[in-house]
Amino acid sequence: MKKAWRGIGIGVVGLAWLSACGGSSDSDGDGNSGVSIDEIPALYADAVCDASESCYGAVLDVFLGGESCRKTYETALGDELPRLKQSIENGKVIYKGTKADACFAAIRARGCNLEGEPSECTAALDGTVDTGGDCELDAECKGSDAHCKVQGQCPGKCGPKELAGADCDGDSDCANGLACSKDTKKCYAPAALGQACGGGGTAPDCVPGAFCLGSDDDAKKTGTCKTFAEAFAGKSGDACFFDGKPACTADLRCIVQSVDTTTGKLTTSCGGTFPSGGACKLAVPDACPISEYCKVPANALDGTCTPRPKAGEPCATLLDDSLCAPDTRCEDGTCRPRQKLGGSCKTDDVCYSGHCQNGGCASAGSCS
Repeated sequence: MKKAWRGIGIGVVGLAWLSACGGSSDSDGDGNSGVSIDEIPALYADAVCDASESCYGAVLDVFLGGESCRKTYETALGDELPRLKQSIENGKVIYKGTKADACFAAIRARGCNLEGEPSECTAALDGTVDTGGDCELDAECKGSDAHCKVQGQCPGKCGPKELAGADCDGDSDCANGLACSKDTKKCYAPAALGQACGGGGTAPDCVPGAFCLGSDDDAKKTGTCKTFAEAFAGKSGDACFFDGKPACTADLRCIVQSVDTTTGKLTTSCGGTFPSGGACKLAVPDACPISEYCKVPANALDGTCTPRPKAGEPCATLLDDSLCAPDTRCEDGTCRPRQKLGGSCKTDDVCYSGHCQNGGCASAGSCS
């Protein structure tokens, strides 16, 4: 019964741009140096999260599961600063602090158009390393269509961004219009609105700002990319989510009422959430309070809202998905706090950067 309840793609969008904003003493000629290095993580996080809230509305809180958008971004971006300062000091990146505010405004203005970086952001920095030159950060490479390609060890070499099917560590490695698959670590073209998506890798994920409705990973059944207004339109009492039906509005959950044991067909309806510690039913997404989940016995639909396991405790399981308390992730069956750069890891999810390399959390846009 596991479904492709995919998130909204609120990964560290724009980390490639921020990885060039390591600091600057540049001015506009009038002594105005603009946004300082230490302001960048918080201001950029505010802009990206404002844009996400504008696009996704109340649905954003459902996907964040009790975690703070701003804390996640600010932690990940602030974690990069020491290396980025060094890059600027070495003259490999020129940051134009007077242009940063225009970047933040452009991010807020684009709403659901989350693909790539606004031109106002790329105008706020310059890489100085030519193609073939040594690099440690994507931002050091000259031109918006270049990145730092690392093959085995540092330093990497500046070169063109990767085409569809090529290896990648993050979206910043891929050419404009492409994304890096978390599953295959290959660049791919995301599915546009109305196109097939998901299905356990049968079709690509949707473009940012869209939701894959009707996908079933286990059955290898693809869904269709929909706008969030289309995908989250189910009203109280409506059948929902499964068989391509819309998910419920943000204040409701798609609750499984019964299962036909012969055909496996589910009867579902949009309904309200359940009280802390109270009786509950399986739902998509879970209908218990954010810090709890519906603990259901095997082969049953009814359970009890139970606290999500904390760091150091065994992970919980719901619909074949592993669950932990907010700001922790399941790794090897145990909940762990999210890790900053250099922290130990076995999976990408446990890292704020979203990139685990050689057992340690690393930046997806730099040489480790």
